[in-house]
Amino acid sequence: MKIIILDDDAVFAGELYDQISTGCARRDWPLSCRIFSSPQMVLNEDLSDVQVAFLDIDMPEINGIEVACQLRQRYPDIILVFVTAYIQYAPTGYKVNAFRYIMKNQYVKEIDACLDAIQDKLFEDTETLLVELKDSTTEIALKDILYFEGTSYRRVLLHRVSSSGPHLECLGKLGDYEKKLQDKGFIRLHKSFLVNMCYISRLANYQVKLRNGEVLKVSESSYRDICSQYLMWKGSRL
Repeated sequence: MKIIILDDDAVFAGELYDQISTGCARRDWPLSCRIFSSPQMVLNEDLSDVQVAFLDIDMPEINGIEVACQLRQRYPDIILVFVTAYIQYAPTGYKVNAFRYIMKNQYVKEIDACLDAIQDKLFEDTETLLVELKDSTTEIALKDILYFEGTSYRRVLLHRVSSSGPHLECLGKLGDYEKKLQDKGFIRLHKSFLVNMCYISRLANYQVKLRNGEVLKVSESSYRDICSQYLMWKGSRL
């Protein structure tokens, strides 16, 4: 599980990490965690591969609610857990679809139930696609796929959300992947691109801007239909 912890109290952040690490070890979960003391440091990072953010709310620079708003806009599927000493913040947190509240004076008791709920949530979202590589096959979670790029008649590059891993060269035609994923939130933008709509931040002027900053060309002849499909998909998620 890939997480971040944001808290300006370094001692508490370390104690929270220890509890989460112990809980993950009991569940046989590998854990990757980054701890931040500054909200601005979090907002300056690429967190596209992070699954869960544990956020303090009451901080001097930017409060945790404002950080959560920006994270939710950039990473729609991130799980937001507020760890706070002030329960009165709870109603505001629901505006960013907060997954859980943990009270600081009870976090040792509450962290296990929170991890159980996170596990259930992550398993809900683990629909996968079996892709054929040159010498093997592998399963990729749909939420980890940024887009497919057609490169030749029988080769497709799979671009992943995480910038740390290499692109995968998959066997098959882009049209084959389009058929498999037509009801899974993917859209064919161009003869060369099949994109996960979760990661589109802007569609305009015959271009799509992705959440990682990449810009892809949109077919001019199919532009209106593509816009319509994207708007319908967005509406279905509200």
